[in-house]
Formats: sequence, structure tokens, C-alpha cells
Amino acid sequence: MTKTEFLGNLETAMKKIICEMFNEDAIPEKRIQLERQVGEFVRDNASEYSLEELMETFTSAQAAIGLFLEYQDAKRICGESESP
Repeated sequence: MTKTEFLGNLETAMKKIICEMFNEDAIPEKRIQLERQVGEFVRDNASEYSLEELMETFTSAQAAIGLFLEYQDAKRICGESESP
């Protein structure tokens, strides 16, 4: 598996999980925003890892979600987030 394939799989899985967790109301606009945030996380954060680091870091859905939430918190603290 290549790094690109891993990142693609990670993004797809995270979009599905995150949207199911945080879009209980099934609002299309919210789903699009969540998908965009996951894509940004994978592109701006996870892509910085080597393939080996990715495989060691993203070992479970819980680990991936935890890192995503930390990334979102850091963006809010820095004032870069679109959502409060």
C-alpha cells in the first residue's frame, strides 16, 4: 500500500464515521462542512506523516477521531476554524 492509498482510505473512512457521529440531524450542509473539515485534516495534517508513521498513528478509528478532534480544537484556539 502506498501513502496516497492510505490517505485516501483514511479520508473515506473518517468522512463516513465523522459524518455519522456528528450529523445526527442529517443536514446536507453540515455533512458537506464535516467532509470538508476531514479532507482538510487529512491534507494538512495527516499527509505530513510518512507511510510508516501513518500506519503506527492511525491504528484505530478512535485514534483517528481523537487526532481529528485535537486538530479542530487547535484550529479553534488559533482562530482559524469556521465553526465555534
